[in-house]
Formats: sequence, C-alpha cells, structure tokens
Amino acid sequence: MTREQQIDQEARDLWQALKGGTPPEGLRGSELLNVLVSGSDLPSYQRLHSPFLRESQISPPPQRV
Repeated sequence: MTREQQIDQEARDLWQALKGGTPPEGLRGSELLNVLVSGSDLPSYQRLHSPFLRESQISPPPQRV
C-alpha cells in the first residue's frame, strides 16, 4: 500500500468514526481531512516544523476537562 493509499484509508476510517456512514464521493486523503477539521469545533494548534524534531520530543496536547 502506498503512502497516499494509507492516508486515504485512514481519512475514510476517521470519517466513519466521527460522522458515521461513508464519506462524500470525490474526496480523498487530505481533502477529506480538511472537510472534517474545517467543520469541527477543534481548538486551533500550532504545528511544529523542524527537521530536528524527534518522536521523543513530541507530547500530546492537554486533555480537555
């Protein structure tokens, strides 16, 4: 499975988990993720972009109470 196919599959799985049913036709991967995120009440966050970022340096966001 290619990287793009994996992204497509994960986006479809996320759609089903959040919205139920099948995702809209014609939307794949990042487009589908954009639709999910743009219509949600998720708090904004700043992405970390660094070629030196290691997995051990990443911590999850604080849990909402």
